Amino acid sequence: MTVSHWRDSNKFAKRLGMHGLTGLLSLDLEGKSRIGAIGPVHTDQSSTYTWKGDARLRHQAVAKLDQFADSASCLVGHNIIEHDLRLLSQHDPGLKLLALPAIDTLFLSPLAFPENPYHHLVKQYQEPALARIQVSDPLLDAELTLELLANIVDALKSKEGDLLMAWHALLATGVKGHAFDQLFYVIRGAESTPSLGDAVTVIERFLAKHGCPNRASDIARDALEHPLPLTYFLAWLPAAGGNSIVPPYVEKRFQPSGLATRLRDSHCGARRCPWCSDRLDATSALKRWFGFPGFRDKPKGPDGESLQRAITERHLGRTHVLGILPTGAGKSLCYQLPALMRYEATGALTVVTSRLVALMADQVEAMRRQGITCATTINGLISMPERADSLDRIRFGDAGIVLVAPEQLRNRSFRKAMAGRRIGAWVLDEAHCLSKWGHDFRPDYRYIAEHHSEDAAPILCLTATAKHDVVQEIRTHFEQTLRATLEVIDGGAERTNLEFLVMPTSESQRIEHIHEAVGNAIGTEGAGGAIVYCTTKRSTEETAQALADRGLRAQHFHSGLSPERKREVQRSFHDGDIDVVVATNAFGMGIDKPDVRTVIHAEIPGSLESYLQEAGRAGRDGARAHCLLLSVDDDPEKQFSLSARSRLERTDIQAVLRALRRLDQRRRRHHAHDEDAVVATSGEVLVEDRDGEFSRDSATDA
Repeated sequence: MTVSHWRDSNKFAKRLGMHGLTGLLSLDLEGKSRIGAIGPVHTDQSSTYTWKGDARLRHQAVAKLDQFADSASCLVGHNIIEHDLRLLSQHDPGLKLLALPAIDTLFLSPLAFPENPYHHLVKQYQEPALARIQVSDPLLDAELTLELLANIVDALKSKEGDLLMAWHALLATGVKGHAFDQLFYVIRGAESTPSLGDAVTVIERFLAKHGCPNRASDIARDALEHPLPLTYFLAWLPAAGGNSIVPPYVEKRFQPSGLATRLRDSHCGARRCPWCSDRLDATSALKRWFGFPGFRDKPKGPDGESLQRAITERHLGRTHVLGILPTGAGKSLCYQLPALMRYEATGALTVVTSRLVALMADQVEAMRRQGITCATTINGLISMPERADSLDRIRFGDAGIVLVAPEQLRNRSFRKAMAGRRIGAWVLDEAHCLSKWGHDFRPDYRYIAEHHSEDAAPILCLTATAKHDVVQEIRTHFEQTLRATLEVIDGGAERTNLEFLVMPTSESQRIEHIHEAVGNAIGTEGAGGAIVYCTTKRSTEETAQALADRGLRAQHFHSGLSPERKREVQRSFHDGDIDVVVATNAFGMGIDKPDVRTVIHAEIPGSLESYLQEAGRAGRDGARAHCLLLSVDDDPEKQFSLSARSRLERTDIQAVLRALRRLDQRRRRHHAHDEDAVVATSGEVLVEDRDGEFSRDSATDA
């Protein structure tokens, strides 16, 4: 054991003493199942000691700690109730210090510092421990706890009196046998503990200022049953509507966000409710967030109702929905508006999964231009610093919407960032990718079932094209995995503003026909450029060069480009700096650009669904646009040839089976309770190719 002096000359003890807090023993223990180190600091003594590591001296060190606590009136620690006192009780339940009341700064930090940017000690998202200046230094941690307590007392004294009275009553009820009662005497200058009955009226009045007054009455009356969740909910409410969230360790233990949903995100049914009729009304929110007077009139349902509005309102009402709307009919608004409303009301995060990487950046940028800064994206096109920034924004509540590529659902860092947030909704854009019958099956979409928690955040699936078999498989998947029944709202795929043309051509004439069509398109008033889809990377490069040689501002775009180059081309096209983008359909490029006047397919695409998706990028603003398909007699043969090149040989099938067996064995070791099905991406299968069993070509690892 090492005897030492206070490192900060008792300055924290003096600050606490000025508030009448004396005789405090700040304590920090290291260890999980057994005490490994001890660091106590007594505010009324100038010297202290530490013990670490030597198991032979553990009993002697604990006995000295019990003696050191003789003159203390109260214990202080960060997570002392759940951690330190339990360790001491396991070691020796007869210790005298176990009879002392405790002040746990872990309980108090979220009350004192609810606003973002948070106090540095509230930012501990991985575990409820102090930020360590020195590794495993319990004495230093004990001093830091006193500093934190002094900061907490200063911060709480600045809070309004009614809120302090409510916290006093709730904590005295919810954490019995400890010193929170005495602490609030000091902070409030009170001489008695308010009862919950006395606090109910104050709590109801406070809740009604920040949410539905009808729900406020119910929540206040339930205070006796849920004192601690209500304590932290009251602390968060003054910061609600911004980017502040309940710390994850508080959410995990007490789940106050359930109260936020009741008070601020559940319509009470009263027409004249000042909160629900304004904040929970989709049309009012649409005007407030986006400046639109109403939802789009078309497409309409059988009753004449706007289907854009129907999907949005069903989703707001927590119904699981599969919405089918034509490209350009405003699908994105169906999740953006509810996401913003939920983020404002409860701080919840909406996770949007999409395969259209370029579209993500478009949507985030479009929202930023409208002053909406709570959206971010994580995908393969962003740099590592951008990714780190996005993950931090998710962790600390600055993000209310995150658009992610489906493979990110398996990424450990992304899953860790999400773990501390309450998920308000799961959105699957391009939801046909979930179905193996869809034209672009992506197994990663199915990982949502692994993340979906028991509180059943609503699921919204959106697509522009879904055949009957695709719709049935999507619904069956969620019914079987999550017992969630999706309501289908089908607006069809009809686009009355698009003119579809097929033009016979030849290899020698193909470029001239493309040049002519692009020239006509960009010469139209209000035109915002053209898109040309080609079958191969090589043809995109050659076509773009040929158009550039003829005086057009043309760039190619395919999966072989670097992420920086992809973003540069996409941004230039959106800003009107280039006239035409020549892209491969295999990349699945998404363009959130409303004024594209023509989409040209230089060759026949692989499927009708792919064609409708790509052609639908034209005329998203509702104005007239053209979709031109150039046809050469041998184009179908080229498509058959491409399909044949992707055919699996017997050796490939055997290699896939071996890879799946390895993945299944690993899954069973870590998740023995899982179902028998194995869901794996092509990338995961390739990782298991230990012996070079797959024959690779230029497309294998794309």
